[in-house]
Amino acid sequence: MHYHSTQDNNRCPKLIFLYILNGETMLFSDFIKDSLLGKNNIAWNYYRADIKAENILQADTSRRFIHQYFENGEKELPLLLNPEDAAIFLENYFLAARKERVLSFEFDRQYALPAERAIHTVSGFFLGLLIENCLSAENSLSIVHPGYFPFSYLWFLTFLYHDYGYCVAEREDSPIAIPARAPTPNNIYPQRNSKIRFEEYRAMRQVKAELGISLSPFSAYPGAFSSTTHLTDGHTVSVESALLRELTQRSCTIARHSKLQFNTGAKIRGHQYTSTVVTRYFNYCINERTRLDHGIIGGYLFYDRMIKNYLSAYLSVLHEARYPVSLNDFYFRDRHFSEYQLPIFSYIADCILVHNIWKQSDDTRELYERYNLNPDLGEAYKTITIRDNPLLYILAVTDTLEPTKAYATINPEIISESINLEYLPGTRMITFSSTNKAVDIRVLHRKAKGLEGWTSVRCTELRNGTFTLYL
Repeated sequence: MHYHSTQDNNRCPKLIFLYILNGETMLFSDFIKDSLLGKNNIAWNYYRADIKAENILQADTSRRFIHQYFENGEKELPLLLNPEDAAIFLENYFLAARKERVLSFEFDRQYALPAERAIHTVSGFFLGLLIENCLSAENSLSIVHPGYFPFSYLWFLTFLYHDYGYCVAEREDSPIAIPARAPTPNNIYPQRNSKIRFEEYRAMRQVKAELGISLSPFSAYPGAFSSTTHLTDGHTVSVESALLRELTQRSCTIARHSKLQFNTGAKIRGHQYTSTVVTRYFNYCINERTRLDHGIIGGYLFYDRMIKNYLSAYLSVLHEARYPVSLNDFYFRDRHFSEYQLPIFSYIADCILVHNIWKQSDDTRELYERYNLNPDLGEAYKTITIRDNPLLYILAVTDTLEPTKAYATINPEIISESINLEYLPGTRMITFSSTNKAVDIRVLHRKAKGLEGWTSVRCTELRNGTFTLYL
């Protein structure tokens, strides 16, 4: 990554990233600091942990912030992408006496999040909190049924993980073998293409096997537990298999569960796309874009590891307990695990799975037809709205507008002090401007205008160096 030098920065005025909270303007970097220190009304620290993060937009600090958050929630397993490391984690956690952390910051850099993605993730995490505050003000977004889950819980799991698939996908030094070619639908009988063939899953099965992914948010776990280790005394493979099946039956298909309902009234009635669409888009990316889709990989990883993390915590508690322990509700190391989390994991996995699946454009029409993606991603594309899918909507807007990704050649710490952003909580309106020719506001404006094609966001034209986003 190339950074502008200090000398270069002194040649021109800084572009200032400001927000207005209750009428007060502040640098975006100060917004992050105030949030970390609890000096504003932005709720981010779900576990109330002491996470120190000075210079948070530096690569190592950003990675550490992500790791600390998952560690504090006793959710380390999703960060272990190497199947061998994941197996060690499971074995150690099933031996409940183990108290030290399995994961450390230096753990397996081969599978580490690239520097620019780690910084984008942490910067976007706080930008999303700001956007949610602009949307909701004091009545912060939350899921209220079947259990209560505040935005701070939903958002850390979603955004801090949304790009984690990039650790193994879309990078030149990927630690896994990327299939050279993926299957395409049978074009001889196009009228039958809506039903996917078993062969079309071949590339997906290969990648999932390399990453030790055995669970899918689209179906219940069918077979025996994949680990070859007998995890605890008195537990057989069939017990773990039965538990995994029970957990996935409750979580794998959102539509089967009591509908997830937000405090806004929005109900999540099922997956954004079917497994058929996801698989065919995955194959399209391999063949036509010569890479794995990091969103699809990340969604499958998240679901697989979160369910297994839940199971490992349960079996650890069960191993030590002298009384019956319910799979539906228990505490592990002072963290609450509940069956109500299971459909949440499925929903968040779904948001991550689809956040990088693009609507059909004029340029891709022919290709999408070849992969039979046009029925879902073409004219019938379902626009992402705050009304229908609040979490996916905020993810889409945040991921698009996050400034360190938009201005990738500039030092992230300079960027955090480099764009004028004005809003009042609850107004659903944000105004952007720039005072620095080196950081051209037209770049961000183009990204904001691009949101109009696939979300319900509306953006004004650029006038006198400013534009307004209506959420």
